[in-house]
Amino acid sequence: MMNSTQGRTRARFIAIIAAIPFVALGALGAAGSASASQPVDGTNQVTYCHATGSTTNPYVVITTDKAAVVNAHSKHQDERDIIPAFSYSVGKAVGTFAGLNLQNANILANNCNVPSGYAEDDTHTTPVVEELVPDEVF
Repeated sequence: MMNSTQGRTRARFIAIIAAIPFVALGALGAAGSASASQPVDGTNQVTYCHATGSTTNPYVVITTDKAAVVNAHSKHQDERDIIPAFSYSVGKAVGTFAGLNLQNANILANNCNVPSGYAEDDTHTTPVVEELVPDEVF
C-alpha cells in the first residue's frame, strides 16, 4: 500500500513522462517555423509537379514551403520535378530560385498531367539558386 508521499511522487513522475512528447513537438514546431520562408510575392508556398518515378502517373501536384524546394525537393528524384521560378526570403535576406525543368512547363500548366502524345523532354536542368542577399527594403 502506498502512502500519500509516494502517491504524489508517482503522480509527478507520470505527469513529467506524459509531458515529454508535447515539449518535444513544441520544440520541433518552433524549429520548423524558424526555417520556413517568408512571403515575398504574397505567399511562402509554391505549387509544382513532383516526379513519382511511375510510368503511369509520372507527376503529382504538391504545394510546399519555398524553403523546402530550395533545400530539398529540387535535388531529389533525379531532379525530375517541374518547378516554376520564384523569389523567397529567409529573415531579411531575399533569394531567387530560377526554376527546374521548365522545358516541360506545359505539364505544369496541365495540372501535372502529361498531355496525350507529348514526348517529355528529359533533358534535365540543374537548379540554380541565387545567393541570399540582404534586401534594403526591410
